[in-house]
Amino acid sequence: MKRDWHYWVRLLSVGLVGGVTLGYIVAIAIYIEATVRPAPSSICCLTPDDINFDYETVTFTSEDKVTLSGWYIPSRNRAAVILLHGYGANRLEMLTRAEFLARHRYGVLLYDLRGHGESGGTLRTNGWLDVQDVVAALGFLQSREDVDPHRLGILGFSVGGQVALRAAAQNELLKAVVADGPSLVKTEDAPPPNSLFEQINPAITRVIDRVFEWRTGVTAPPGVVEAMPEIAPRAVLLIATGQDIMEIRIAENYYEHAGDPKTLWQIPEAGHGGGLLARPAEYEQTIIAFFNRSL
Repeated sequence: MKRDWHYWVRLLSVGLVGGVTLGYIVAIAIYIEATVRPAPSSICCLTPDDINFDYETVTFTSEDKVTLSGWYIPSRNRAAVILLHGYGANRLEMLTRAEFLARHRYGVLLYDLRGHGESGGTLRTNGWLDVQDVVAALGFLQSREDVDPHRLGILGFSVGGQVALRAAAQNELLKAVVADGPSLVKTEDAPPPNSLFEQINPAITRVIDRVFEWRTGVTAPPGVVEAMPEIAPRAVLLIATGQDIMEIRIAENYYEHAGDPKTLWQIPEAGHGGGLLARPAEYEQTIIAFFNRSL
């Protein structure tokens, strides 16, 4: 039977739609699998000893029995700060920040997030489960004779930043929180859309959220936007770099939802996580002044 051109156009259209749909499903599956797969790594070769500070190799255990591995530099001013690295990295990412905190006499606990570095965990969950690990870290610091348990702060970068904000909202032991380039927890954390793509994108990311829940068996927790009002009256410092417009808009959105006292510091010439490299003296001075006021 002879087919007219309408038939072939319809067939091609169905094939294109099917191909795009299949490609979309495959892309989501690949992304999710890469995101949840553990990222173990040896912590080599720098240690706090290389930046001239005594330290202890420590482990502590989360409520769901995951062992977290890290370093602790003892406090010399009775205050201590927890450092949380970004996704796919390990505690070494935060060692430069640990150096200036320790130089200003703060105790510093930096550890590998679950599923990273030398910590346990069979899955990485985009920070969804990591708040309970901060609770375990606080328990470790409370047990230290060199630390005043009423003088505890936290500094997180990227995924570590959103974990730090959510942990502070849930635990009043954290008296001050710095979030450098904090990421999203889920779709609802995104800033209001200002383009057609951003109006369409939530439909895509909600699918990713649901698939992520199915793959990990973990229900998505309350997002950062919901957490921000709960931190007040404890102090929040948000840092956003200027080479990523979305990072700035996410930080501004979190800032708008936060209670006082709050500060938003933008570093326009730096890329994600590059504030310390772009302005080393100012970065150190800003964070030390913030923790000195708050702790």
